Amino acid sequence: MKIVLINPPHTAIGSRVPDDHLPPLGLLALGGPLLDAGHQVRLVDAEFGPMPLPALVEDALGDGPDSILIGHSGSTSAHPTALQIARMVKGRAPATLVIYGGVFP
Repeated sequence: MKIVLINPPHTAIGSRVPDDHLPPLGLLALGGPLLDAGHQVRLVDAEFGPMPLPALVEDALGDGPDSILIGHSGSTSAHPTALQIARMVKGRAPATLVIYGGVFP
């Protein structure tokens, strides 16, 4: 299965401070076991840049993934952006499974 993991861009002021970027450890922790299980996994870190949403969706859908997992590591400010990404993905690729999660249940 082709899986794309997305770290969405965060809109909080603190996330735009230079040199204040942390790797998406939660997504990386999910990616390892998925690779071990034989899946093709790719990470799109849209916070690094940050990446505009249309470019993010274009990049994420570029390889025709079976599923896209959008996850954020605790920034509530990323929630509206993650929902917008999910809607954009489903608008362009309705058959693609979109999963959204983070630290909150």
